[in-house]
Amino acid sequence: MTKSNTLQKIKDFRNIIAHDYFGIDSEEIWGIINEKLLPLKKEILKILDLHK
Repeated sequence: MTKSNTLQKIKDFRNIIAHDYFGIDSEEIWGIINEKLLPLKKEILKILDLHK
C-alpha cells in the first residue's frame, strides 16, 4: 500500500467516525486500535524525525 493510499484511508476512517455515528462497528474500531495504531505511530515518528 502506498503512503498516499494509507493517508487517504486514515482520512476516510476519520470521516466515518466523525459523521456516521450509527454506522460504526465497534469491533472493527477495536481491531484497528489494536492492529494499526502502533505501526501508524511509528510511521508518524519517522516522518517527524525527517523534518527535525
